[in-house]
Amino acid sequence: MEKIILKNAEIVDELSIRKADILIEGEKISGIEKQGYFKNIEKEADTEVIDLSGKFIFPGIIDAHTHYSLHSRGTITADDFFTGSISAAAGGATTVIDYIDFPEDGDFKKAFKKRKKEAECSIVDYNFHQVIQNFNKNISENLADLKEIGLASIKLFTTYKRAGYMIDRNLWASVLKRLKNLKLLPTVHAEDDALIQQLEALYKERGLLDPAHHPFIRPDAAEALAVRDIGEEALRNDIPLYIVHLSSALALNEVRRLRKMDADIHVETTPHYLLLNQSKLHRTDAQLFFMTPPLRTEFDNNQLWSAFNINNEFQVIATDHCAFNKEQKFQANSSLDILPGIPGSETLLPLIYTYGVSRGKIRLTEMVEMLSVNPAKIFGLYPEKGSFEIGTDADLTVFDPKIEKKLTAENLHSAADYSPYKEFKSKGYPIMTIRRGEIIFKDGLKANKGSGKFIFAHSSDLFLH
Repeated sequence: MEKIILKNAEIVDELSIRKADILIEGEKISGIEKQGYFKNIEKEADTEVIDLSGKFIFPGIIDAHTHYSLHSRGTITADDFFTGSISAAAGGATTVIDYIDFPEDGDFKKAFKKRKKEAECSIVDYNFHQVIQNFNKNISENLADLKEIGLASIKLFTTYKRAGYMIDRNLWASVLKRLKNLKLLPTVHAEDDALIQQLEALYKERGLLDPAHHPFIRPDAAEALAVRDIGEEALRNDIPLYIVHLSSALALNEVRRLRKMDADIHVETTPHYLLLNQSKLHRTDAQLFFMTPPLRTEFDNNQLWSAFNINNEFQVIATDHCAFNKEQKFQANSSLDILPGIPGSETLLPLIYTYGVSRGKIRLTEMVEMLSVNPAKIFGLYPEKGSFEIGTDADLTVFDPKIEKKLTAENLHSAADYSPYKEFKSKGYPIMTIRRGEIIFKDGLKANKGSGKFIFAHSSDLFLH
């Protein structure tokens, strides 16, 4: 069995930063000891020794919200699971959690098999959230199949009613009761559809559909209303709730109110809601910054950043990576037609380190908790992922805090052919990504296409509390 020794680095998890050496045997972590402890093993013929002085080692980064090979509006994203996973690995991610479209016939096993086939080209490991767009007796019964398949979570929408994504509100309680029974975690895209439809009609009548008006068509009030409504429903049904891509200070205040009522609510945000604002939507290339929910104000950016220093108000930072290329993005000018989403998997870690940790807004240990440990725990992958426990998968991200890099498309690996962060520079960048004991990215791609695999998830740790 081949061995790898990673020596002289600082090992960082959610609890501490310490100097230690790591021994990897095959796919697993087999030892973490004080520096120099493995010096006798270093001499063995089948051992590779890598000196990482001045570097950090994190448990492998997990992007808990991606959309690779997304089929939408008659097209498909530029990044499939191969190019998307290369981008993720280049950014230090060893695992992603993507989505399975809702099967109208309620056959979740068939939908899983189809989606897993699309993901077989991935170089990082993966799991899925199952989208739920309807609820009846057949679907309720078949939800039990998700546990057998190895999924820990489902996705609900409180918007996109016309597109068929939104479950009728009168079914929320029944859905949540069934999910609680099965210990399947509800994750929610929270925007109030009724308010959005009213505003959409108003702005359409006045011909105000350019990207700059998107934040007014889908305002922060819509997000806050939906967080309130689904949060109160989850509280009534005594089930943990996970809000995806929270974008605004107003919605964050609603989360705070719900938590004071003892709601078990967990929240994800993204780098673009921390670092970009709606001024980008006034540019000639506004389509490249178009996503849902829309970009908010600089005030919202600052309020979200401040939440990291107040009782760990965010549990996860993910990307909502949904990469259409320039040609696809510029096919429309109307807020009702522009393909929503931006690339992000590769820039997740460097952006949060540079603009969070380096500026004193987040502690290094907290960053690791939100980018690795918590996603693994919340989505049923811990401790195999997101930990340094002996005997678990050797998923490790090696990070050099001194490397400076411009985040231009030329320096990144997404097939989107543009970068929404081209005006940003990172100080600190991953230099090596190890997935199950194999170096998959170091000065370029090292892994074989399809070497990633589906990881079975058990129930979310949130059901243990």
